[in-house]
Amino acid sequence: MKTLHCLKILFFLGLISSSLGALQVIRDLVEFNVAGHPVLHKTQPWPFDPEVGKRRSRQYQELNGVLGEKAIERLGLGIDGYDRERLAEQRERDAGHLNGVDYLTP
Repeated sequence: MKTLHCLKILFFLGLISSSLGALQVIRDLVEFNVAGHPVLHKTQPWPFDPEVGKRRSRQYQELNGVLGEKAIERLGLGIDGYDRERLAEQRERDAGHLNGVDYLTP
């Protein structure tokens, strides 16, 4: 398997070396395969504020509930415009139940 891989590389080098030159091929192999693509070595500054989570916590809790229970309920109601009908069906289905446990039966 390893020999076949080496033969493929040598064949590829033979095809490319006629147009680019042997040194160019070696340089490209080292640059792109060993060192990595040049884009990977560029630094990118990102503005980061570690306190933003604390500031946005109030907004999240108002919209989604303290533990996200409102968000889970909205996901369960769907996005096709029948959310009120589904909510009514769920409330009818869950009447007499407490957190999925039917407390009226022994």
